[in-house]
Amino acid sequence: MFVWVLSGALAGFLFHNWPPAKIFLGDAGSYFIGLLLATWTVVGTFYEAGTGSTGRHVILAPLFVLAIPLYDFTSVMLIRLKRGQSPFQPDKNHFSHRLVDLGFSRRNAVLVIHLATLVTGLGGVLLYQVSDWLAALMILALVACVLGLFAILETVGRRIQADHLSAPVPDERENGEGQDA
Repeated sequence: MFVWVLSGALAGFLFHNWPPAKIFLGDAGSYFIGLLLATWTVVGTFYEAGTGSTGRHVILAPLFVLAIPLYDFTSVMLIRLKRGQSPFQPDKNHFSHRLVDLGFSRRNAVLVIHLATLVTGLGGVLLYQVSDWLAALMILALVACVLGLFAILETVGRRIQADHLSAPVPDERENGEGQDA
């Protein structure tokens, strides 16, 4: 019941927060929702001992559900530390900002993150439902592929941008423009 209430509240909020956003959740609201999601994933994974999922792999289910936020958190911290900044200093290095920097519109960046979160979240839910290791490894591979695609997208995108910025600008005289006829 708790999950349905939270899902309904967040869906209603999402309607008003879709670009162009009319309201903003803020840090306190985000932290509270994160706490609720973390509590739900831990309780949902470990509290009900009578479920059909008895494999040790279910310990990974909360990580799969939260894979995209964890990817964002980890990559932002690494970027800040690499630049010699405080890991707690706010900046524009979050995954959504990096997608926009790569050329995605804000709306498409949000859509990509939502779809990826849906895929990894469903992977976590499915992981909780399977009991054999082969199925668990297939779900792990799915989540790893999503995160790997993001890493490749960002790496290749930055290289393309760097190549584009370092390409020489053609001189007008070389093109025959700007010369008196």
